[in-house]
Amino acid sequence: MTFILWAIVAFILYRFVTGFLIPVVRTTSQVKKQFNAMRQQMEQAQQQYQQQAQGAQATQQTNAPGTKGKYDIEGEYIPFEDVK
Repeated sequence: MTFILWAIVAFILYRFVTGFLIPVVRTTSQVKKQFNAMRQQMEQAQQQYQQQAQGAQATQQTNAPGTKGKYDIEGEYIPFEDVK
């Protein structure tokens, strides 16, 4: 009688491990890998954006600081030319 009881407990434990525990562990590791990949992509995109922003600042700084552009912009008014 105890042998049958132990066999039933072992079978239930086996079904729990193979039917629930192993798939949960696999899914968890797969989700972690996907999140890490997404995080790395976001970091790369952020680094590229920062590099582009630094490049834009470098080109703006190379212009002579005392020179004016084509138009003198004061406040929010931007002069425009009529096209006919």
